[in-house]
Amino acid sequence: MVSADNPPEAASVGGAIAIGARRPPAVVEGSPLWRDVRDGLQRNRLWLTLGWNDIRSRYRRTMLGPFWTVLSTATLVGALGFVNAVLWNISISTYLPYFCAGYISWLLFQTIIIEGCSSIIASEAIVKVVRVPYSVFIFRVLTRNIIVFGHNLTIFILVALIFGVTVSANTLMLPIGLLLAVINYAWVGLLLAVVCARFRDVIQLVTNITTILFFVTPVFWQPAQLDAAPLARYLLADANFAYHIVDVIRAPLLGQMPEMLSLIYLGTSAVLGFVLTSLLLRPFYNRIAYWL
Repeated sequence: MVSADNPPEAASVGGAIAIGARRPPAVVEGSPLWRDVRDGLQRNRLWLTLGWNDIRSRYRRTMLGPFWTVLSTATLVGALGFVNAVLWNISISTYLPYFCAGYISWLLFQTIIIEGCSSIIASEAIVKVVRVPYSVFIFRVLTRNIIVFGHNLTIFILVALIFGVTVSANTLMLPIGLLLAVINYAWVGLLLAVVCARFRDVIQLVTNITTILFFVTPVFWQPAQLDAAPLARYLLADANFAYHIVDVIRAPLLGQMPEMLSLIYLGTSAVLGFVLTSLLLRPFYNRIAYWL
């Protein structure tokens, strides 16, 4: 009989989940988080396949496929970009690329955070039957949303061509900024997924908080607009995790170097975040399956 503490292990064979091999007892030496992330990274074929299949399933039997998302994003960027540029008396050629780069970066943040909350809950059928590293479900969310980000990136490329956004050496910082963001998404997603598996109300709370964050984070407005109010700038930009995770992607897209504060902030948060998540999950890791 398969127990929750010692179920059969899930192995990926050709991108599928195979049941059979048993892993060592659940309680072993070392941090459960680091072991989980290590095992999850080793199963890269599994979460890459799951993430790609999510995209295929989402747009199956549609004419435009993933470009329905692109069309929706492009419509919102064009409408809000024009209105805000007029309201704030900013040149459309300056504002629209800024807003477009910030908005597609924000969408990556928002969707990963929200979908990450329910990533383990949505995989309940798998978790209760086979032992798969929980990080696999987070990497699955990251994979499908990075693919969608790549689709939305075509909007910015079109805007950049129309308004002559300069491509410079700073643009090469985009992979580094994206990597920093993904590392932080990994620990945030895993932490929220476990917390939400225990307390389902947190999903609604996080959804509401991200909605508020969109308006108070410099996504469609610029931090320089708060220079006259230093405390407000500090709270809404300098100390705002969401701002920095958007800035390290938006700035390279605009041909600019990300703020050094953003790079230091995200580098520090990545280390402290994984340490904090490891400490919080250590006593509860083996109970997660019972919460589903």
